[in-house]
Amino acid sequence: DRHRLETYEDLSGEEDDLDIFNNLTFRFSCENKPIGLYADLDYDCRIFHACDDAGNGFPVICPNNTLFDQRERVCSDEEHTDCERASEWFYLNELPFSVQVTEENHTQSEDVEVPSVLPLLLS
Repeated sequence: DRHRLETYEDLSGEEDDLDIFNNLTFRFSCENKPIGLYADLDYDCRIFHACDDAGNGFPVICPNNTLFDQRERVCSDEEHTDCERASEWFYLNELPFSVQVTEENHTQSEDVEVPSVLPLLLS
């Protein structure tokens, strides 16, 4: 069942299958969504989508035994991720990404605008 993926190997029976996503169907669309990362609830957050400002995107598989944590926008241990509530956190993609820069005696908060999401290229 495509909604109950357990591991990366469940998605692909071939060792070097880089076209793994050609065998999957997605209902998720990046159309009319802000730039960002979005959990795919159809795949129990084992897959997330990286969306750009043109409404295009691409799927990404989380490593084994992890799920995409929409609130933190990273793949995290399964027991620390609440996939059922992921859509409640989609709005976080509309907010600027904040990075904490720590030096010896002070912390400076710096807002970073992320212009686009680029795919990981495999060589």
